Amino acid sequence: MERCPICRAILNSADTCRRCRAELGSVIGAERQARHLLGEAMYRLTLGDRTDAGRLLRRSLMLHRTPEALTIQRLLELDIS
Repeated sequence: MERCPICRAILNSADTCRRCRAELGSVIGAERQARHLLGEAMYRLTLGDRTDAGRLLRRSLMLHRTPEALTIQRLLELDIS
């Protein structure tokens, strides 16, 4: 997370916003978990396991929608048979 979702101040890798003092630890944790799930989904996709990749990707998208995750989602939606 680069900016505070409340006041838009630039964050310097802190769990608390320097401007509004919002506690962002849980939000940062959710983003971290989403990145991990996306990585796992991409790994499963490289193994050819589209079912598990899709399941992991959906969990990742529920936590944090990123352009990368949406691109992988479009890739999974392609019918490659």
